[in-house]
Amino acid sequence: MGSTKIIYVLKNDDFDEVFDLFKNAEAEEVIFIFPKGSRFTKQGQYFEAIKQEADSNGCRISVMTADPVIAEYAAQYDIELLQTPEPRKYSRVSEPSDTELNKLEKPEPEEISEVQLARHQFGPSQTDVELAAFKAETRSRIIKDIIRPGSEIERPIKVREEKARPFEVEIKKEISESRNVGNDITQVWASRDQENGKKFMAAANFKKIKSSKIFKKTPLFFIGGAIIVLMLILYATLGNAQVIIKPQKQSLDFQLKVMVSSVTMAADYDLNIIPGQHFVYKDKVSGEFPATGQKNVIQKSSGQITIYNKSFTEQRLVATTRFKSPEGLIFRIPQSIIVPAASKVGDTIKEGSASSIIYADKAGTEYNIGLTTFTIPGFEGSPKYDQFYAKSMAPMSGGIIGPSQVVTEEDFAKAQEELSDKLKEKILRSLKDQAGELKILDSITIKIDLPATNVKTGEAAQTLKITIEGTADTLAFRETDILELISNYVSKKGDLELLEKDLAVNYLNPQTGADGQNLVFEISVTGRAAVRIDQEKVLKDIRGMKENAIRNYLKNMKEVESARVSLSPFWVKSIPKDQTKIKISVEKN
Repeated sequence: MGSTKIIYVLKNDDFDEVFDLFKNAEAEEVIFIFPKGSRFTKQGQYFEAIKQEADSNGCRISVMTADPVIAEYAAQYDIELLQTPEPRKYSRVSEPSDTELNKLEKPEPEEISEVQLARHQFGPSQTDVELAAFKAETRSRIIKDIIRPGSEIERPIKVREEKARPFEVEIKKEISESRNVGNDITQVWASRDQENGKKFMAAANFKKIKSSKIFKKTPLFFIGGAIIVLMLILYATLGNAQVIIKPQKQSLDFQLKVMVSSVTMAADYDLNIIPGQHFVYKDKVSGEFPATGQKNVIQKSSGQITIYNKSFTEQRLVATTRFKSPEGLIFRIPQSIIVPAASKVGDTIKEGSASSIIYADKAGTEYNIGLTTFTIPGFEGSPKYDQFYAKSMAPMSGGIIGPSQVVTEEDFAKAQEELSDKLKEKILRSLKDQAGELKILDSITIKIDLPATNVKTGEAAQTLKITIEGTADTLAFRETDILELISNYVSKKGDLELLEKDLAVNYLNPQTGADGQNLVFEISVTGRAAVRIDQEKVLKDIRGMKENAIRNYLKNMKEVESARVSLSPFWVKSIPKDQTKIKISVEKN
């Protein structure tokens, strides 16, 4: 036999509240008991809606009432009308006697328990007797429970897991079914304090108990009325809602080609062009490295000299021009050179000068001489002999005949690589100091000049002395422009918002243009993005929604991974209509 439920409707109960109880009754038969003067007499559409809901769910409904208007509505919408028993008169201060109650046919103990529960809730009244009489008439039915408005136990709202339709890049939708409100952030409706819920139910029941003793005591009646009015005011005016939404996430992994331009004043995110500042820096490093080769050599000594000109006419010296030391040792320059003329500033004469390397005329260690002054034998016997001379800048070295250490190609390559790395590091550090908060790429290209050495590969020397110079020509840029560029690209690919927390950007293959005005490179981007939530739309949509409505609304939002709704105070069961009392936040990370 199917279950039957009785819904006792109070005089001032709202249709929405009663209708929600009916929809959640889960019974094959529902009996509505209406008092005289119920609000349901105002609209026949109430019974039409109840009838349609019953027909759609295969539920049989009937009505018991002493109100002729409700009886007329029941007949109009083909709802079974049960006969109301004749009321018995009882004193307000006494219960019906056992003899009177025994006149009613006793149902089985398991069938009367719910009726006794109704008596406990509503107190002895005419309706109590009517219920008992009705129970006697329908004793063949098993009544599972009696539902009163406001007694529904709050249930946590679940959002059914549903996969989102595929984006250009896949987005996973995982909405939790868990009822563990305390530990699961995906619970749509925040848990409420059970104790507070019990207090509210107790207050609601207290408001509906009609005790004859209270009405006899006028002061207590006014105090109770004031309390009820205060509760109604608080119920109607207080209420806040907080909605916390976690949007769907999407993984990012892509590359973009970016241009930094020194002639661009503003970023063009459609063309991936951002402004930059041009920097040029030149520096050099030197070092000494031991020669590791060994062989018999015949080698001339060499060194660096500075040639001076006292005359006011420049002088060209051809290759192999001789220079003689005070000891009579002859050295020659390997290539032609022009020595500038002297200049006069006031009474001061500044000699012209030029530098050149010289080689000994013959091999041997005797040419490895210290610092000295040279004359030019070719000018001997002319005024130029006194006008031109040279001084060595360092001792002459390298002259030898016999076995000696020599610089190998491996020595040269190792020294050049080590000094090049030091030079790049030095230049990059100096550039970053100049750029300040601007971004300088670590992988910029540094142009290295030919190294200057004291000997050539295969020449005799104890050590290799080498100096290298390099130049960095690059553009610096703001990393915030790069983030905006990435964010713009991501938003165009699916209405997404970039999550900077998990973002990783690598700069690849930088190349500076020939004119130094452009820098082109690639960025490799990995991270995550969140689906954009239209908070303004959500705020407007959810105003005034009750629990079932907000649950369905959030469940059907494809952009939402999970959500949490908190209502306060504890008696609030719907979203406030005042937008200022609704707070919506999006947890992206």
